[in-house]
Amino acid sequence: MIDQVVAILENRKVNEKYFKLAFRSRELARGVLPGQFVNIQIQPSLDPFLRRPFSYYRITGDKIEILYEILGRGTALLASRVKGDTLKVMGPLGKPFTAALKCKKRVLVAGGVGVPPLIFLAEKNPVDYFLIGTKSKKEVMPKKELAKVKGRVFYSTNDGSYGKKGYVTALLEEILKKEKPENLYIQTCGPEIMMQAVLDIARRCDIEGEASLDKPMACGVGACLGCMVKTDQGWLPSCTHGPVFKFEKLVGQI
Repeated sequence: MIDQVVAILENRKVNEKYFKLAFRSRELARGVLPGQFVNIQIQPSLDPFLRRPFSYYRITGDKIEILYEILGRGTALLASRVKGDTLKVMGPLGKPFTAALKCKKRVLVAGGVGVPPLIFLAEKNPVDYFLIGTKSKKEVMPKKELAKVKGRVFYSTNDGSYGKKGYVTALLEEILKKEKPENLYIQTCGPEIMMQAVLDIARRCDIEGEASLDKPMACGVGACLGCMVKTDQGWLPSCTHGPVFKFEKLVGQI
């Protein structure tokens, strides 16, 4: 784990939803796997006091890209930072997604802040179905950002302006009409309500998989206990025992 100051190379809007932040660090890029994250101090001062966690989106050599959306004051302040500004970044943190699947078809289900780590995963590993849910066409990722994905991408939009109308779970239900559940492996990340719906389907159909849980992570090292997740081993900090958890390890609601 490294904690260092980096200079912003790029921080710009890529569509109506996402901003892309880029910086260089050989240490923070070394050995990173999809699903891991960094904890960023947004400003040089202690306001805001708590760091914000962001999934790795893409690594090219020592260049690291983070894809994020404005969800509160911290991310709004991050969006105001410009090229040349510095950030203090700690990482790589957390446990990654499973890369090698045993004769299973990989199904990725993403929404919101869950899109970046799953694009990273899909660029590194073959994907049979990559399902992305958004509110409207304005939030659909630019095609160039998906150019290296190793599989087909399917969209759903709440308003029906692009892809299938409805929630992303409607796409998952369509897959289950033509695929045997035992042949599938689901990897999901996004809003909790979306992941809960995916988990409910997986439990109903006895499908294996894993979810990356986006919990509040102030420290990133398991000290503050702000990101606790209920598992079959009791309550565990998501930042160190996750953020990726196998479905069978999760107890009750996400």
